[in-house]
Amino acid sequence: MFDKLFYVILSYYSRKTEHKTDTPVITVFFISSLVLCCFTLLVITVLTVLTNPESRNLGISKTDGYLILSISCGIIYFLFIRNKRYLKIYSRDRSDVFLNSKSGRLVYWCMLAFIILSPFIFMVLRNRLVFGRWI
Repeated sequence: MFDKLFYVILSYYSRKTEHKTDTPVITVFFISSLVLCCFTLLVITVLTVLTNPESRNLGISKTDGYLILSISCGIIYFLFIRNKRYLKIYSRDRSDVFLNSKSGRLVYWCMLAFIILSPFIFMVLRNRLVFGRWI
């Protein structure tokens, strides 16, 4: 699934830029790292809330956030960039009709936006339901 998300981002940036000021692989690397970091933050906050629902502290400090982002960057680098696996993904999924259609891209971009925003949405909803305040 993450390969397909990676492909959608890569194909968008490969087609829309002239590669004069931007290298698509670097842009895709940072966006994919952000997606993986937000997914990890969501999992950590959900697990923290399930183990201690009345706690005001979600257990994620600024240092932990930077550490999670660094680890996410490392994982994306070793999975996709180091062995040029992104080229294999691009050539394999280039012929996929759904991924290259407008509706397919819309589905995957909405999925990416949801994954990026989900930790923040979860925290706001949790604060509203548990403590009666929005933030």
